Amino acid sequence: MTVRRALAFSYAEKYGSFVLSLLSTMVVSRLLGPAEIGVFAIGMAVVGVVAVVRELGVSTYLIQEVELNEPRVRAAFTLAVAMGVGLALVVLLLSVPAGRFYSDSNVTEIIAILALNFALAPLGSVSQSLLMRELRFSTLTGIRLVHPLILGVGSTVLAALGLGPQSLAWAAVLASLGNAAMSLSIRPHSMRLSFVGTDLRRVFAVGGPATAINIVDEIVTALPELVLGRMQSLTAAGLFSRGRGMSQMAHQLLARAAGPVFLAVFAERQREGLPLAPLYAKATACVVALGWAGLAMLVVLAEPVVHVLFGANWLAVVPLMRWLCISAAVALLTSGAHHLLLAGGGANDVLRAKLAALPVHALCLFVGGAFGAEWMAIATVLSSSVATLLLALAVRRRFGIGLLDQLSPGVASAPVTLATAAGASLALLLAAPESSVGALVSLAVGGTAGVVLAATVLMAGTHPLRAEVALAITRLRHAR
Repeated sequence: MTVRRALAFSYAEKYGSFVLSLLSTMVVSRLLGPAEIGVFAIGMAVVGVVAVVRELGVSTYLIQEVELNEPRVRAAFTLAVAMGVGLALVVLLLSVPAGRFYSDSNVTEIIAILALNFALAPLGSVSQSLLMRELRFSTLTGIRLVHPLILGVGSTVLAALGLGPQSLAWAAVLASLGNAAMSLSIRPHSMRLSFVGTDLRRVFAVGGPATAINIVDEIVTALPELVLGRMQSLTAAGLFSRGRGMSQMAHQLLARAAGPVFLAVFAERQREGLPLAPLYAKATACVVALGWAGLAMLVVLAEPVVHVLFGANWLAVVPLMRWLCISAAVALLTSGAHHLLLAGGGANDVLRAKLAALPVHALCLFVGGAFGAEWMAIATVLSSSVATLLLALAVRRRFGIGLLDQLSPGVASAPVTLATAAGASLALLLAAPESSVGALVSLAVGGTAGVVLAATVLMAGTHPLRAEVALAITRLRHAR
């Protein structure tokens, strides 16, 4: 499968998941309030920190291993299952003290329910990693769309039945069960365990650093809700969680969708001795252009977006969301650096960069959190800038790509970003977003004007994305 075809399927999966999740969020946000969402966000944050240890980097190993054979697949599966079951017990034990810490029994119940996911997830993760290694992203797309579908339907039905924040946890368990069953049915592998020392050590040698990186990432992700839930309120944690969810849309739909493809392709090129830097530069430029355009539209149209998607009860999230969008825009500049360094044997480089950024991130969150959720959102802009700089330095050391070259995608994408913002701003002059009708009009007019102006500027320039768009248009014409 070609890189473009793999990306097309990966984007289809992410966009499909986004649509399903968005529809579910719109309904659930009207069934559960900010405090209830905040309780679930704290539970997920606690579980998430533990979750990254679950596979011990098994997926990364299965994708990168040059000489993969059945005994090594069995060894990888053994580690994944052992960690999954063991961590399920650990999370179950953590549920009671976590609930006491936040003085809310719902936190205890949610964490206990989510512990089931640890035992279920390894059953499908090995199959999906093997499919990714084989670049079978068309099959992966179908499998991974099952998860948000079950999650969305399950959370909506259970919340409507009055299960409260626990409905989101039970829906997550059902989604993991369905995902595992489908993965094993499509890409079966030996479910036998293996305890051969050499194979287990081989898996851990690759997976160990990758797991450490994921632990740091999850701490960075979980800290805001954990800090706000304790220093401010569960409502503040819920608002921050919802705002970050929207601001991370560009990352989810673009950088994260492309990430698995780039890791697999970078690893394949590394095994074949081909250069990685040219593909990385082009990929980053395209992701930044699209991501910044989407984030610019969210910044300008934040109020009507929140009004339409979540309702008037969530309008307090608007200022947070705007700052978090700026933070996400900074992070997009090195959105592919993680995968580039992993594929190039630089797992320790990634780990050092993220460890160096962690204390800065924590300090920013604690200082900002002392003054409220919005100040914490502002503080993330600074911490994101530091993390981006450190990753860029790691890329420069290993691949010789200068800092100015790594910043060039931002310079090249600035005109498209400004055009998007200008187009979206027109909507605010035509309708008052405070009303439901005005919000819908603002979104329709602003979204259309932003896309049209952005496309015009893009096609008039020399941005790398222009060639990709032109190629896609040509192929669509031929397909007819």
